Amino acid sequence: MRGAVAPEVWSGKLDEGFEAELRHLLDPANAARSLHWGRSYLYEAAWPGRRVTGDVAVVVKQFRHDNLQSRLRRRRRGTRARLSFHAARRLRRLGIATPEPVLYAESKTLEGPAWFVCRLIPEARELRHVLRALNAGGSAARFPAIDGVALLRRVGALAAELHRHGIWFRDLTSGNVLLSEPATDAELYLVDLNRARFRRRLSMSQRLRDLSRMPVLRPTDRSEYLRGYRPGGLTRFRRLWFEVYHHGFRLKIRSKKGARRALRRLADLLLPRRRAHPHIPAAERGAKPQERAVWDPLTDQPHQQATRGQRLGVRLRDAAHHARPLGRAAGPLFASLVEAKRLRRRIEQAPERVPFRGLGVAVGPGSAPVDALVEAIDDLGVENVLLRFHLWQGLDKDLLRLAAILGRKRPRPADLVFQLSQDRSLVRDGGLWLRRVEEAVAALSPLGSRFLIGQAPNRSKWGVWRPDEYWKLLAAAGAAVRAANPDARVLAPAVIDFEPHATAGLVHSRLREHRFDILASQLYVDRRGAPENTQLGFDLAGKLALLRAVARRAPDCGSDRSWVTEFNWPLEEGPHAPAGRDVAVDEDTQASYLVRYCLEALGTGLAERVYWWQLAAAGYGLIDPRGGSSRRRPAYRALRQLRRELAGTQVERLLLPAGVRGYRAVTPGGLRDATSGIRVAGRAEPDVVVKDRGEVQVLWTLDRRGQAYRPPGGVRAAYDRDGVELPPGPVRLGPAPVYLEIGP
Repeated sequence: MRGAVAPEVWSGKLDEGFEAELRHLLDPANAARSLHWGRSYLYEAAWPGRRVTGDVAVVVKQFRHDNLQSRLRRRRRGTRARLSFHAARRLRRLGIATPEPVLYAESKTLEGPAWFVCRLIPEARELRHVLRALNAGGSAARFPAIDGVALLRRVGALAAELHRHGIWFRDLTSGNVLLSEPATDAELYLVDLNRARFRRRLSMSQRLRDLSRMPVLRPTDRSEYLRGYRPGGLTRFRRLWFEVYHHGFRLKIRSKKGARRALRRLADLLLPRRRAHPHIPAAERGAKPQERAVWDPLTDQPHQQATRGQRLGVRLRDAAHHARPLGRAAGPLFASLVEAKRLRRRIEQAPERVPFRGLGVAVGPGSAPVDALVEAIDDLGVENVLLRFHLWQGLDKDLLRLAAILGRKRPRPADLVFQLSQDRSLVRDGGLWLRRVEEAVAALSPLGSRFLIGQAPNRSKWGVWRPDEYWKLLAAAGAAVRAANPDARVLAPAVIDFEPHATAGLVHSRLREHRFDILASQLYVDRRGAPENTQLGFDLAGKLALLRAVARRAPDCGSDRSWVTEFNWPLEEGPHAPAGRDVAVDEDTQASYLVRYCLEALGTGLAERVYWWQLAAAGYGLIDPRGGSSRRRPAYRALRQLRRELAGTQVERLLLPAGVRGYRAVTPGGLRDATSGIRVAGRAEPDVVVKDRGEVQVLWTLDRRGQAYRPPGGVRAAYDRDGVELPPGPVRLGPAPVYLEIGP
């Protein structure tokens, strides 16, 4: 790398110690939190500056050069990181506020990344949020401390100050102006400076083009904005010129979104290249397509570096290996489709009451300290825990310790499932796979009796390219598990996403050595958005009905039991998210989806268990472990509240007015734990009391605008998704479920 550091924040030598600290700073694995995920990735981190006491909170902006346009721009003008650094220092010398620049760094290769680092403005808020509220006419309610007219004039005055100094900003939009606090007199900071040009004098066209980019949509507001730029506003001719630029720019923005989406899809089809984040290493030079998967530590999964064309070539060569299982499964799969449709209609028309149980969480290696994980599992109250072991790395000692604590030392041991995962090296070397499995089974059998064999065999990045490769893993591991414990239960095949043809093909080998006991599916529906959305004509309940029907007909499956061993929704967390931006959601949406998924899966009885993957992870977990804070996200609180309200109950789907969805939960007669609310059936213990909670209704609507709902009489209390009590009276339903407790 090469770059520069501001002397104001560093006085030490630029030696090996500096380089080590710099590389630590620029590694997104060390981000404290994500700030923005777009064409560039911004995150907060700590920088040990030498001219200050203690670490400095900074923002790291990572620029990528993964297309021809960005590389040509870099060759012509330099990296955007370098431009941002020098522009920031120049603006500050002129007295124009921008976050203090710390350093920039850039890779020496043309296609490599670059980074710009500046100080964090702790309470900063983007101007875009205020302008959106102002454009919608709701700024007074959302931002009572801000006078919209006065703020617009201040923004106009900031533009005038730039132009007075000959600065053509070229990207003067609401996202590039920060308010130090939500107040009218807050200091305004300019960011994203790499496009700025410094001239001796600006033309009127350049000035108006700069002004026109600010999204001030109401004509009266634009007049105030221009009065801030020039007392009395613009002349009639210049105002007309400004309006042409303004509406032209708005039209350009609207058209570019659709055009970019279409061009991206066309490029993915015609130019089958794999774009990866800079932290992901390249595959070994000259490696075969089957060997080109590399590990991505930020998303805890492999990244497939083989191109679309290379993978298609392998699939075509192996076509016969795929065709034979699919041919055997075609008839049973068609019958399962018919049965699933019939079962789905019956659930909709005449729902049945089923016990609500089976909530679980999953934990992978290296996710968080063991003590923090134990504390979180105890706090959540979940008794079903899946532990994933990456056998190519050997047995993870922390996971073994966690299994021992959960399986032995607690008053009520957790019901553990041990997932034995593979990579390409273990698929190639069956002897090594067997040795690793036998080692794991010997250590884990005293702690639990359920073993999930393999990981996502329908995804080549996990090392399995053909069905027979997975069957060899299953046969060897299944025999080892049963030899150690004849009463053990084997789960398989852990197909990821909704691919019923892949599931059916893998469970119709009709060979005794491939038999297993419970159908395991990693049923992600995140690419469809909400869990109620459909795919191939199936919503979530329909998909689960189909999987249960497949299990019932599968000759390799010893029962019709169906478990979802992984599901989640990735967050907008940049390279930490395991899927692209198109499927990422915010934390609040993730929490609502979690509750609705669990209710649709367990409340219908179509899935026996569901496990959230995973408990602690930066891009999707219930807990954000970055920075050592173990911050508990809304999804964590939502899962805890769901379990507290419904544990030990029997639930059934409610037939409600159009647009409203929900479930009824009733507590059967018996004993309930007075402290945790866990139902204790069939036994009397000193810490339990008889308690009849009556009925609990869980309601929501898919309409984001909300819908008024007057609950039935007898409501004792109402709680939101996260357990906060709501005021009495009519309830405003939305995508976040609401709990209504109705007295007996």
